[in-house]
Amino acid sequence: MVLKPGQSTTLESSVFMMHEGMEGPHDFRVHIPSNDPDAADKTVTVLSNWVR
Repeated sequence: MVLKPGQSTTLESSVFMMHEGMEGPHDFRVHIPSNDPDAADKTVTVLSNWVR
């Protein structure tokens, strides 16, 4: 998808799956590429605490 200046969109993430033994706090970083020469890579951090 290409956005023009001033446009916006909503991003959805797939489900994060953890396997047994991976309980506890985790942080994931999702990288969003951009053609903005001042910020070629945007990063969204997802913080989670997995409990069983």
